[in-house]
Amino acid sequence: MSVIHKDVIIAGGGLAGLTLARQLKQTKPELDILVVERNQFPVPEKTAKVGESTVEIGSRYLTYTLGLREHFSERHLRKHGLRCFFGTPQSDFAQQDELGVSELFGIPTYQIDRGAIENYLHTSVSADGVEVLDGVTTKHLDVSGELKQLTVTNGAREQRFSSRWLIDAAGRQALIKNQLGLQQDSGHKGNALWFRIDKQVKLDDWSSDADWRARIKQAGTRWLSTNHLMGPGYWIWVIPLDNGATSFGMVMDDQALAAGDFSCFEATFAWLQQHHPQCAASIEGARILDYVVINDYSHGCQQMFSDLGWGVTGESGVFADPFYSPGSDFIAFNNTFISELVGDSFSGHDIRLKSRVFESMNQSFFASTLSLYNGEYGGFGDRRMMSLKLVWDYAYYWGVLSLLFFRNAVTDVTLMRSLNPNLREAQALNERVQGEFRQRAKQRIVLPAQGLFMNQFEVPCLKQFSRVLEDDSLDVSHSLANNVALLQRLAAHTIDMLGANPSQQISDDECAVLGDYRRSVLA
Repeated sequence: MSVIHKDVIIAGGGLAGLTLARQLKQTKPELDILVVERNQFPVPEKTAKVGESTVEIGSRYLTYTLGLREHFSERHLRKHGLRCFFGTPQSDFAQQDELGVSELFGIPTYQIDRGAIENYLHTSVSADGVEVLDGVTTKHLDVSGELKQLTVTNGAREQRFSSRWLIDAAGRQALIKNQLGLQQDSGHKGNALWFRIDKQVKLDDWSSDADWRARIKQAGTRWLSTNHLMGPGYWIWVIPLDNGATSFGMVMDDQALAAGDFSCFEATFAWLQQHHPQCAASIEGARILDYVVINDYSHGCQQMFSDLGWGVTGESGVFADPFYSPGSDFIAFNNTFISELVGDSFSGHDIRLKSRVFESMNQSFFASTLSLYNGEYGGFGDRRMMSLKLVWDYAYYWGVLSLLFFRNAVTDVTLMRSLNPNLREAQALNERVQGEFRQRAKQRIVLPAQGLFMNQFEVPCLKQFSRVLEDDSLDVSHSLANNVALLQRLAAHTIDMLGANPSQQISDDECAVLGDYRRSVLA
């Protein structure tokens, strides 16, 4: 059987693989690229895959780096932030405590339909000259030699390919990871279930209270948030899709999972009727499109990139947790590193140093992301902890990780070395604050609901981090130093408010960093 040669083979034609193909074509248009995918295009919308929300890095990558802004404005909903609700459910949903924004910060994020974007990317990269071979199963791959080998089958038909570069974007099949024994326990344990219904659920309809509705500057848009119903050891998402469907999911630590029966939709629905009746009422009577359960979803990977001509991207490599929706962020970082390595190698450059630096940065990013979850799920129903946690996590994410990506710093090895002292300081601050969150999370506190609104849009430090991120003209070194100094101040106030006896007097600095947010947090 003849072997067909390609420059680059991407195993997996989902979001990670197709965006990588597009980015590689932008980097080096002359590359002969093959994408192999087990599903057939077009994939179904509404139920193609879970993962319908993006945050700032992923949104920047998709709309700006890949140039998909027009597609997103036409086919995907603008996300109205992340919103959390706390407390034992009351007869009126407005009586629960609410954490979110009254209006949007400047950087757009989206609720995306994975089927819609993958179909669009398939058409787009095919038009750019990428060969997409769909409806095939990977029978064999080998990344040990100078030329990588891949064999796929479609029924009785078998095809063999070779390439200088082979990238695994095949999701949890983890083709390269399994072949090379790169599996790694992340240390974080979590379980998830999700389902879609063929009905548009608007959370704004869950209460008719005029004051509650008036909290949001743009009336009737609460449903466009990634809405979360919070409890000790778990959270439930309610995410709208552009096609009129709604995605629901529940994510739990082992203790919360053991406390209920979630083996089928009917059992989960009965649990929702007891614990979140407004949510259950919004689902009742709708057609259930799918139901999926996955246990122990988090996983790491010992190595993601090699100067020997292979790489791993998306869930084939690492997955931390769905809270904050970081999946597209990992795709953005992984694909950007891989594109740089592939482009340099075909230009004749020595990529040994870059591959090691990129590997170290990627592992550091993953570790920082894991720290947001590991040991903290017990506090997810704790309104005080989470109102502080979300401000801190946003601040660290916008002030450090997003800044590096937005300024294209992550592929500049010399620049990253110069930033290292401030990056180490930021990492140490994050480790300290997350440690305080973990200590409080052990108590699994649920505070009585008071109908409070913790409005993150009024937090001065978040506005400052967002302004810096939006202004591409600002120098990254100067901006990072200023951001880390602000993080130091925020860390001190966060730790104080987490304590059993927080300071009674609000200092001038605390007012400058948090404004009136402190009063609602400590109410």
